[in-house]
Amino acid sequence: MIPYGPTQHTKHDSNPHAGAFSLYVHIPYCVSKCPYCDFNSHVAARIPEEEYTRALLRELRHHSEREAWTGRSIKTVFFGGGTPSTFQGASIGAVLDEAARLFGFDEGMEITLEANPGVVDAGRFRDYRSCGVNRISIGAQSFNPKLLQFLGRVHSAEETRQALKSARKAGFDNFSLDLIYGIPGQTVEGVGHDLSQALKNEPPHLSAYNLTIEEGTPFHARYRQGLLKPLDEELEIEMAARVQHTLADAGLERYEISNYARPGLQSRHNVNYWEGGDYLGIGAGAHSYHRRPDDPLGERWQNERLPTGYMRIASEAGHAVTERERPELRQAMAECLFTGLRMVDGVSVPGFEQRFETRPENVFLEIAEWLSEGLLVEENRRLRFAPRGLLLANELFVRLM
Repeated sequence: MIPYGPTQHTKHDSNPHAGAFSLYVHIPYCVSKCPYCDFNSHVAARIPEEEYTRALLRELRHHSEREAWTGRSIKTVFFGGGTPSTFQGASIGAVLDEAARLFGFDEGMEITLEANPGVVDAGRFRDYRSCGVNRISIGAQSFNPKLLQFLGRVHSAEETRQALKSARKAGFDNFSLDLIYGIPGQTVEGVGHDLSQALKNEPPHLSAYNLTIEEGTPFHARYRQGLLKPLDEELEIEMAARVQHTLADAGLERYEISNYARPGLQSRHNVNYWEGGDYLGIGAGAHSYHRRPDDPLGERWQNERLPTGYMRIASEAGHAVTERERPELRQAMAECLFTGLRMVDGVSVPGFEQRFETRPENVFLEIAEWLSEGLLVEENRRLRFAPRGLLLANELFVRLM
């Protein structure tokens, strides 16, 4: 395994028509399925780690020969799930080694791995660090035992604290903590307690997500049966404001609706998504997106979702793409605004005009309405949410999309 450090540089012949891209690696296995989760995750009595890793390597080799990716380097890697920390460092390292060999890594690149505090130990953190991972994202979700139980988490608050200590001891100075707020039964004071517990660990990055009830989840079934009642919207807005003010006071700058970081430590991988950059997704159910500079629409595709089907198809065909889509023009415009407005810096109006040959408000009447209401502002030729607009962003996005 190659120990990719913070400044490791592997160079291949570049493609003059496209820059570096991001690589997403989906590891779908979990110890248990959280009732709020609508991600492509699966509980297996035996995780077929070797077979799944072989499929990932086979898929990487296939895409390295495709025109969209050939001659281009990788600028960020993100191992997501599921629970990537169910895999050993040797498997993670094998994927990184192959990606570096086939594409090359940009200097100073970011390599992130999501970890569940209940499914990782000090030795595994050391293995991840030695094989090249330089950023860890730890799913704390809450430090309240009752809320952790309600959310179906397999770890305790103390295990989160121990995981953070182990990660730091292994050399992970760059890490992120995930929290969830807006949980039924939670109070604004409870949100404050979770934030204070998280901040005791001095995280360089923190994500705070408002709990949403997604279709197809156990929480959604309970909601339809009247067994789960979401919090009042005004209370959720009060919680969101508490998150924003507390983290700002702690020196964590908000750069996206749900994400806060110390200067220079934003998630570069996620920023690439929100800015509409190219990304290649490998693994069961992984999504990819590619757009040529002269094409306003781009193309996206998705892999087979079931891990068993994914491994079978990838081993036979070299890839597991089952769906492809080229969006309509209006859809591409809406998605550009949806992802860009998630960022505190917002959307470049000249960039939008250059790509689509029109201004946003010429297509979406809501833009002029939100500007007049003070929910949006246009400054320095960038369109962004005002503070009140950020609090109402999810509601506004529904109208936009």
